[in-house]
Amino acid sequence: EITNQVIACAEEGVSLIHLHARNSKGELTTDLSNFSKTIELITNECSIIIEASTGGLSSLTPQERSLPLQNEKVELGSLNMGSLNFLDKVYINTVPDIRYWLQRIIKNRVKPSLEIFDTSNIAISDLFIKEGLIKPQYNFNFIFNYKWGMSFSLSILELLKSMLPKESIWGAIFGGSRDFSSHLQASLQGATMIRVGFEDSRICNYGEAKSNLELVKEIRRELRMLGFDLANPDEARKLLGII
Repeated sequence: EITNQVIACAEEGVSLIHLHARNSKGELTTDLSNFSKTIELITNECSIIIEASTGGLSSLTPQERSLPLQNEKVELGSLNMGSLNFLDKVYINTVPDIRYWLQRIIKNRVKPSLEIFDTSNIAISDLFIKEGLIKPQYNFNFIFNYKWGMSFSLSILELLKSMLPKESIWGAIFGGSRDFSSHLQASLQGATMIRVGFEDSRICNYGEAKSNLELVKEIRRELRMLGFDLANPDEARKLLGII
């Protein structure tokens, strides 16, 4: 199912997918058999960029959370740059754990995507840039509207942009969206990457989408109305500093 959706989304112009290693029940797992098989099926059919997650609320250890980075087809690794009060739980990403994940990212020759939940996460990113563990170009993703993280506004976005180091690009992720108005505002403000998908919201213009493909088709339609189009995978690799 995931493979078919990814290939269909790639045909609509999607250049990058974000994947978690899950078992047949949808739970995060250290058993990478499904994850590896899915990536194999996807990459046999298209050249889309694979981003593996080192995150997700679970009981996995930091070492276990880094296992998906070992797949040779993975080109990007999402890296949460701090902890967050997430609904009624605490999503823990300590500085020592982040350092460990960065070391695994470097070992596996993967490019990090720096996930930013609040301004303090940029300060943590600066720490690792100074240590030489993160090298340019720097790829940041601002994460908005997840309770209890940052709410999206243009003033908050401008503050975040002003804090980024030189040689940075940025993207935006929105939790619980009812429509794509925030995605479009971020695009107009210079976002390189915009993410949609069931992990963030199943709602498409106030109705429930039946698939990720439905979300992709709608955001592409709305972006085109503003004069944007989607980068193909090779163009995206250049934009993201992968090649």
